[in-house]
Amino acid sequence: MMNPSQQPVLDAPLHHSIGLRLWIDLDNSPHVPLFAPLIALLRGQGAKVMITARRFAQTVDLVEQLGVDATIVGQHAGRSKVKKVLNLPVRTLQLRNAVRRFAPQLALSHGSRTQVLAARLMGVRSVVMFDYEWTEMRIFSRLATHLLCPAMISDQRLQEAGVPLAKTQRYHGLKEHLYLPQFSPDPGFRQSLGVAPNQLLITIRPPGLIGNYHDPRSEAICQEVIRVAAANRDAVVVVLPKTRLESTLVRAALPDVPAARVVIPERALPGLQLLYHSDLAISGGGTMNRESALLGTPTWSMFTGKRGAVDEHLSGDGSLQFLESVEDVAKIPWVQRPANRNDWKHHSKETLHEVARVIRMFAPLS
Repeated sequence: MMNPSQQPVLDAPLHHSIGLRLWIDLDNSPHVPLFAPLIALLRGQGAKVMITARRFAQTVDLVEQLGVDATIVGQHAGRSKVKKVLNLPVRTLQLRNAVRRFAPQLALSHGSRTQVLAARLMGVRSVVMFDYEWTEMRIFSRLATHLLCPAMISDQRLQEAGVPLAKTQRYHGLKEHLYLPQFSPDPGFRQSLGVAPNQLLITIRPPGLIGNYHDPRSEAICQEVIRVAAANRDAVVVVLPKTRLESTLVRAALPDVPAARVVIPERALPGLQLLYHSDLAISGGGTMNRESALLGTPTWSMFTGKRGAVDEHLSGDGSLQFLESVEDVAKIPWVQRPANRNDWKHHSKETLHEVARVIRMFAPLS
């Protein structure tokens, strides 16, 4: 049960948006499509929004593709924990300098530690969204003003993860519901990739090798997935490494596979189109797994870390399967889905508007 103070917000007056100076930091690729509709909605309600973005994975590519007016500030420190720690104060100060003239009243991100630190230095209230309760939360729990997560993550689970309930607010649905309503399938997408009607389209995202919760077991699973998928002569395999390190992992599994059967895009592809039109999606990343599952694509996760409440929910309803060992790869059905399926139904924008109301509620009245 949720306490009344943690119940999803039903309303907040629009005057909280008028003149609000909101700063949003995009520090990873999924945050670009996540925040794009929220930025448009809040700006339409009178808020002034400044956006910063970190040079990491496909973040800058997506910023350019979606026309997001972001200022690029800093970059990822890489796999080394020492470099990550040293990079924290560097990007924190870079962010502070970049947004100081804008004078934000509220800072918002989906897990940007450097934004939380910069906001704290500036005396600015901060809101941190999250949907995986087992991530490293100490900076957020101690320094963020507010935390915001899906309602399906229970009080008990948050307490087990050390998340303070007193500063946690909930919203209905998943974070992917903020932007899925804008998606419309492109019937010519498979053809644009050169995928023949009788071919399988398999999308694979390797596990993050520089993330805080990386588990080496997922590397072996990923290499087996790529090896088996690429050996299928009836398949086109799209592999989406985010970093050079992940690219090395991918290429190690592909010594004798014809290049025509494996595509490693140089730039970011339209992610939702790719997942919707895939016959199968296999990923080590949470966001892509959830997107794929919600789009109705058969989805397998290579994530071997501690499972979060959201993934447990999707696994429980059968839309997400887990690979826990190399042997589990044999369970994957490499089959084509029905062509020209008409099973996509636009999601409601209720989650988007609810999150916007929460943000307005957190806005200072001055």
